[in-house]
Amino acid sequence: MRGIAVRSSLWSDVDAMVRLAHSRHAAEFEMGGAGAEPIVFPSGSSPAFPDRKELDIHACGSPARLVTGDSFDYFFVSEETLAVTVADVSGKGIPAALLMEVTRSMVRNLSSVSASPTETLTRVNRILHQADLGAMYVTIFLGWYNTRTGAVRYVNAGHPPPYRLGGDGRVEPFGRVTGPILGILGVEKYDEDVGRLEMGERLVLYTDGVTEAESPEGEFFGPERLEALLAKYASVPVHRLCDLVASAIRKFQAGRRSDDATLLALQRNA
Repeated sequence: MRGIAVRSSLWSDVDAMVRLAHSRHAAEFEMGGAGAEPIVFPSGSSPAFPDRKELDIHACGSPARLVTGDSFDYFFVSEETLAVTVADVSGKGIPAALLMEVTRSMVRNLSSVSASPTETLTRVNRILHQADLGAMYVTIFLGWYNTRTGAVRYVNAGHPPPYRLGGDGRVEPFGRVTGPILGILGVEKYDEDVGRLEMGERLVLYTDGVTEAESPEGEFFGPERLEALLAKYASVPVHRLCDLVASAIRKFQAGRRSDDATLLALQRNA
């Protein structure tokens, strides 16, 4: 009964928020056209979980407009299982931000009543698909990280695969896309896979606004530049890693933001 109540409440949230997003589409252009500076988030280097010495985690990003359609989140679903997610809604501005907040809320709520990442995202997709989002959709990576073993059970719904980063500067793709984007297809069940972080290794998640950031000349930042930066900063603390990469992207764009960009790094400690 608890799961049914959660889904019913979330369905009401989706319906109301999506209608609000579309109704405020014009307002977004008025606000965005005023030359306001987007907010960069978050700041500071305080540990997210100061009592959990077995991990370090940090995220940062910047929206293309006043608000963002990107999202990151991390929260414990059990004593030794940390849920980690990075997601991206199609489009930018207020409509994308509203749908992202609804999706983020659903992932959090449904994770508490689900047995796996597969079950969580299958439920989220079912709700979004029933909401008839039109051309809007969500890409997302949801991983359940075991702080004791280093195992990462994950579902990747159409999102750029993350990177595994070794302390020696080794950078390699982590996992694969396991299913389609959320909200478009009535997927019966999302596939799940598992990877593992060794001691000292990092999992680096990002949205496509990182690799598709454009220079004033129209050149993409690209995965090669991102991989080179990750290798260069492999040994710095995770909060510095995120901030240094974000700074390099802002410099590359020379003040022109064409898409939301988000980066998250998780490190396994002894």
